[in-house]
Parts: sequence; C-alpha cells; structure tokens
Amino acid sequence: MPLKTPTRFTLGKLLAEKAGRIALDYFHAPDLRTDSKGPGDVVTEADFAVEHMLRAAILEAFPDDAIIGEELGGKAATDGYTWLVDPIDGTVNFARRLSYFCVSLALLKDNRPIAAWVFDPVTDELFWADTEHGARLGDTPIACARNDTMVDAVIGLGFSGRHEPKLYREYIAALSLHDVEFRRLGAGALCLAHVAAGRLDAYVEPHMNPWDAVGGLFIAAMAGAVTKDYLGANGLEHGAPVFAASPATAERLLAILPAMESGTPQHRQNDMRSAGKAAT
Repeated sequence: MPLKTPTRFTLGKLLAEKAGRIALDYFHAPDLRTDSKGPGDVVTEADFAVEHMLRAAILEAFPDDAIIGEELGGKAATDGYTWLVDPIDGTVNFARRLSYFCVSLALLKDNRPIAAWVFDPVTDELFWADTEHGARLGDTPIACARNDTMVDAVIGLGFSGRHEPKLYREYIAALSLHDVEFRRLGAGALCLAHVAAGRLDAYVEPHMNPWDAVGGLFIAAMAGAVTKDYLGANGLEHGAPVFAASPATAERLLAILPAMESGTPQHRQNDMRSAGKAAT
C-alpha cells in the first residue's frame, strides 16, 4: 500500500526539523567548506546540502509548487503555493561555530503566508504558526512580550551591506540615547521567532530578503506582534524593511528610531540564483 502524501503543513514541520538535523551535523564537522558570495556574505556546503534536500522533498510531494531559496533562487507562483526556503539563516555564525542560526521555511498561498516554521537545531526548538493554530513553540502557544516600558525592553537589530552604514550608527545612537538594550545576533529569522516567544521585544532591520523575513514575520504577527507590511512593500521580489514589535513597544520604538527607509538603501533585486558564482 503506497504511503499517504503528507499535507503541506505536516511536510513543513518534518522538513524544518530534518533540515536542522542535517545542518547540525555539518556544524559539528571539523572540515566545513565555505565560500564567499560577497563582502560579509558567506555560503557553506551545508547551505547547499540542506536546500537541495528541501527542494527535492517538496517537489516530490507537491511537484506543482513553486520554491524560492536563498542559494538556488526561484520565482513565486502567480497563484497556488510557494515555499520560501532559507536552509541556514545566520550562516556567518554557523561558519564560525557560533550557535545562533536556524532553518526557516514559509508557505504562501496566492502570495500570502499561511504557515511558517523556524527551527533552532542547537536548542531543538521549533517555532511555527499557521492560520488555524496561531503561533507555537512545539505544542505550546506563544505570545510576544508584555513589557510596558522601554526601560526593560531588549531590541534585536539586523544590518547588511544593502543599506548605508550611517543608518546603523543612527539606530545605535537612538537606542543608546534612550538607554534601550539591543542585540545584534546575526540570524533575523530566529530573532523574529524570539519576538514571537517574548524573548525579544522587537526586531528591526532596514532590508531583509524574503526567505529570511516572511516566515519569522508571520510567526511574530500570529503571536500578536505589530509588523510592517513586508509583502505590500514588494518584499517578495526585492526584499523590504522588517519591523516586528510587541504592542507595548511598537509605538515607542518607532518614535525614537530613524525611518527604516531613510538613507540610501542598496536594495538589490533577487537573482534567480541568489548565491551567484558560489552556487557553481
């Protein structure tokens, strides 16, 4: 008797955890091979191994679904289902054996998110959300933080070469001036999941690519976070600013930070093969 094809929701969970286990094996390997995609942007053999596995499994189960991945690119379906795949978010951390990284998957229907999974293989924690169950950590419902003052808040920050260094300095200056704690942890999808779980009060980044951003933003929003309209800003094609914050923090944070669209953003259109020469 043939095995029953899993639902997309079941498959997403299984694949996020399987991908995390593969990534963790590479993380502990003594001879991990790395390459450069550009200044401050690296790729490892683990990124490719994980993305190839994810693509093969998705297409075996649902051959008509579209896939956009960080390393091998792709294009969203105009209607139907699209998967966003970041095989390892936080690759610089991963390559340096710093244990803050994750696997991120998001499922879109007609270009709107309906489910997402962010798996931290180091802590064996699966953050996920769908439109039926809300946001969860494993089997437990989660909600964003309820701090009512900025004094106790901890804000996650992300930056890259796709925007002016001056904007980063302005963010740091604004938060420091108001005595607000901040962290730059190096894996945006995992930071967004930690906003959903109340571990961070907010996460802000002037530009993120869709495979990094959409899943974590969906989980955070389903946990009650205030978020910017990433997809409405054409984020699926070009990337966009990311903002997710607890309701108690959002207004206060927006009041003290410079606009994420300020400066001269160095947005780049996502290539069909985003890893460029490193993918060959």
